[in-house]
Amino acid sequence: MRFSLSLPVLIITLFSASLNFASAHDPSGLMMNQFRINYSAADTKGITWSLTNNTERAYLMQSWMRPVDFSTGLPVPETDNKASTAKIPFLVTPPLKRVDPGEALTLRIRLTELSLPKDRESVFYLSVKGIPAVSGTDSQDSGQLVVAVVNNIKLFYRPEELPEGGVKKAATQLRFSQQGDSLVVDNPTPYYINFSQVTVGGKPLAADVLRKLVPPKGQQRYDLTKGMRGPVEWQVLDEDSRATSAQRQSL
Repeated sequence: MRFSLSLPVLIITLFSASLNFASAHDPSGLMMNQFRINYSAADTKGITWSLTNNTERAYLMQSWMRPVDFSTGLPVPETDNKASTAKIPFLVTPPLKRVDPGEALTLRIRLTELSLPKDRESVFYLSVKGIPAVSGTDSQDSGQLVVAVVNNIKLFYRPEELPEGGVKKAATQLRFSQQGDSLVVDNPTPYYINFSQVTVGGKPLAADVLRKLVPPKGQQRYDLTKGMRGPVEWQVLDEDSRATSAQRQSL
């Protein structure tokens, strides 16, 4: 088998911000070991992240870091010229590697310069693209469709000496207000807030809306649909990607 980007094989790339390649219920596919990456400043030699190829074909895995588009919560599109030239202070190795069936890929992520804020977290995306190998028979079949999937995993860089309690404590310190048709969230903590769920008057905000993070020592606005009134309840994803205890506040 070989990897080919040439016709007649057509390769389509699909992008995902939260969908894993495989799941605990269906481990076939490319199984990730983490859905959130936590990088502590104490990890001076870098950190590792891995996946296992639980398929019957080889994959060419391409890995790189990307900035976050805070207006959507997704990675900044690679067609954005500013994003393509933006300097990201992380190095991912290996950037390109063949992963055979049953083989694990281990990436090393290393901070390359001390330019990030020291009083709050920073966040980026690790993008991992899997391009399946194409056999000689496949390449001769003009109807063959090969799908390359890009999975985007949030990486949170945490400086030393931030307050204890992390995201779980930060979840209890959020303050909500309703301004017109928007729900405004104020975050006085140095941690990024990634909501698991938010309801207003018992009605949930859509999952795609909740992709937007609440920045440290800042605020975020979420559009409300007509008729959403009443107390707000929320849960936040913690450092292990688990939902924190539910919190409630009147608006």
